[in-house]
Amino acid sequence: MEKQFNQIWESIAKDLKEAIITGEIKPGQRLKIEEITARYGVSNTPVREAFRYLASQGFVENIPRKKVIVKEITLKEIENIYAIHTVLEGLAARLAAQHCGEKEFKKFEDLYHRMEKYLQENNIVNYMHADKEFHGSFIHFSGNEILVPMAENLSSRIARFRFMTLRFPRRAKESLNEHKKILDALKAREPEVAEKEMKSHILVSSEYLKKILKEGDSLNSFPEAMKLPFKERR
Repeated sequence: MEKQFNQIWESIAKDLKEAIITGEIKPGQRLKIEEITARYGVSNTPVREAFRYLASQGFVENIPRKKVIVKEITLKEIENIYAIHTVLEGLAARLAAQHCGEKEFKKFEDLYHRMEKYLQENNIVNYMHADKEFHGSFIHFSGNEILVPMAENLSSRIARFRFMTLRFPRRAKESLNEHKKILDALKAREPEVAEKEMKSHILVSSEYLKKILKEGDSLNSFPEAMKLPFKERR
């Protein structure tokens, strides 16, 4: 029974998180428990559990009178998260370049080619997922068991920022080129270069994101091809 309950709230949380990341559910938008329970045909309990999880991950916040809204993204939050993200992934790239073998190199190459394919198809959602796996592989192949949980704690929040920038074709193309430089350094077994290229890539992404917010851009204008139909996600 407990396992079934966990599967229900985790599924709801996953769908809501995906919709928030892609901007379908917008910053400041209220999540109405009655609408979500009706959509999934469940009681309030698993929905509240999903809300608690999303709040712990920094996606939503509770406000007075028991309202739950999607958390706004601030410049301070971006600066704080990317300061840590840059150090952790830079270190992961350095360690991966020292420890990876041919099998791991093949995985990185396959992920890069998937990203290249998705970009050509203008499939930003799949590009984002491949990008997340590319970065996550550096963490897992770092060989540092302390680094892994620290980096994974930031992963979901970074995904939200990643989609904000990758919806712009120019940034997506730049991002792919930056990944190629990281991959080349990895294959050449140059730890210092891999770390440098990873940090540069993350820095460029953070600056691009800050520029978007400073110029008042929002998540309200995604091209239709980049949207995920939340109501069909079951």
